[in-house]
Amino acid sequence: MTKQSFKSTLNYYDENAVEFAIKTAHIDMHDLYELFLNQLPKRDTQSILDVGCGSGRDANYFAKQGYEVTAIDASAELIQWAQKHHMSNRISWVQLGFSSIENQAWENKFTGIWACASLLHVPFLELPFVIESLLETLTDKGVMYLSFKYGEVERVDEECFFCDMSESRWTTIVANIPQGIEYDIWLSVDKRADCKNEWFNVMIKRENDPIRGSVK
Repeated sequence: MTKQSFKSTLNYYDENAVEFAIKTAHIDMHDLYELFLNQLPKRDTQSILDVGCGSGRDANYFAKQGYEVTAIDASAELIQWAQKHHMSNRISWVQLGFSSIENQAWENKFTGIWACASLLHVPFLELPFVIESLLETLTDKGVMYLSFKYGEVERVDEECFFCDMSESRWTTIVANIPQGIEYDIWLSVDKRADCKNEWFNVMIKRENDPIRGSVK
């Protein structure tokens, strides 16, 4: 993705923040929440990083379940909307892009990372590095959920850059991640009634030993 593509994507979310937030704020994600939360390691203190938090829907749900949440998004307008509509002392809202994650003092901080429909805006060649920087923020046995639109290409749609994902493309990503991971992948249908996208889902568990993935 060129700098212009990144700027165009960010501009789209800033200019359409209210419409996007309202459209996505009430999508029912409870089955994925349950799957994700049930796999978190057992700790006295649980802390979740919501990557690309958008409307704040998911961060708000996790906070209501008692989790401490750091919610990040590159769009200042979306962060402002989310903060205004989800008042919680359990959520820290941070305007932050993917490339700045590695510069944060977050090593081994989070038991869970929730990256729902967010890393799909990262170019294919950059994804291993972004995922690696996120893995560094996980505790041992920490869990990370990712989702992408299912496909084989990089494309621009409505001014937004998208990196689609498939089984073969994910295998290439994993081969370029130095950190040992265990993962499951599966396909699902779009939860929006007016959309017919298929989604490529990944659940990663950070391990000490370099274990390559299992497929579900």
